[in-house]
Amino acid sequence: DSSWYFIRFASQPKDRPFDRAEAEQWLPVGQYIGGVEHAILHLLYARFWTRALERIGKIGITEPFAGLFTQGMVTHETYQRRLPQTLIDEMAPQFAEQMPGHVLTAVHTYVSPDEIYKRDGKVFLKSDDSEVRVGRIEKMSKSKKNTVDPEDYLDRYGADAVRWFMLSDSPPERDLEWSIGGMEGAARFVQRVWRQVVMFSPPVSASSDFKYKVTGGPQALAQLRHRTIAGVAGDIEALQFNKAVAKLYGFLSEIEKSPLPHDDDIKALILLVAPMAPHLAEEAWDLLGESGMIADAAWPAHDPALLVEDTVTLAIQVNGKLRDTIAVARGLPKD
Repeated sequence: DSSWYFIRFASQPKDRPFDRAEAEQWLPVGQYIGGVEHAILHLLYARFWTRALERIGKIGITEPFAGLFTQGMVTHETYQRRLPQTLIDEMAPQFAEQMPGHVLTAVHTYVSPDEIYKRDGKVFLKSDDSEVRVGRIEKMSKSKKNTVDPEDYLDRYGADAVRWFMLSDSPPERDLEWSIGGMEGAARFVQRVWRQVVMFSPPVSASSDFKYKVTGGPQALAQLRHRTIAGVAGDIEALQFNKAVAKLYGFLSEIEKSPLPHDDDIKALILLVAPMAPHLAEEAWDLLGESGMIADAAWPAHDPALLVEDTVTLAIQVNGKLRDTIAVARGLPKD
């Protein structure tokens, strides 16, 4: 029964549903994450069941979950094609019988994304090049045929790119619109990370001049590394994965711009990427010559002193119009 499975997870005696003391040791569940549809289905009944068990003295808790996070749905455009006139003519007599006084003039049926192609801002059916009507962006469902087969994307881009796109595109509490453009952007990020790792990995041969290693690095990049470590950790704790991804995009861009990034920058990047792109991170960790699995490695440390911005950006306005911005040391007197 899905209304009390969480209690059974916490305690599985062979002779009764659960052991009260053992269940109370683990419950309530710290964090419940589910789609919005679960709020009126599973969640409602789970709370009722728990309170009922408490009322009759079977357990000493009234709430099964300490925290609730409701995630959005995955959405996609819908597409409809007009049925051929011959089929409409065949359906017309039955329609007239069921709906007296009405005439059947057109029938549209849903088609799936893999049945269409786009050209010059319009959508057409692959089978006969007929134009397809684009409908609303709706929750993916089999009835509207607006689902995509994840295996196609896994084969083309890899699991990490698919996961990275889904985490980066929008806050998890909002709906996610499936986008081929967003998927391609995620795949490019994976390749960019891999290129940095290849350059910092132990040289394959002494003649290789493509790879480089340094023992120092720009102070600004070091400061950004510490801020990124702290920021990503906070975002993950708050379930704000899209914000964590945005910080990692920025960190990688600065690494790419820097002529002398530090080993610690690359290792920190891989450790921060690992929760969201685990396959990439494990391969990168091994290529960098690190021992063990990155999943078992410690989260990188940060220096709180480096989290403080030592400069501020001031806007320069002339007659109310922005003319420039300048960076100045924090704490300067107004004059």
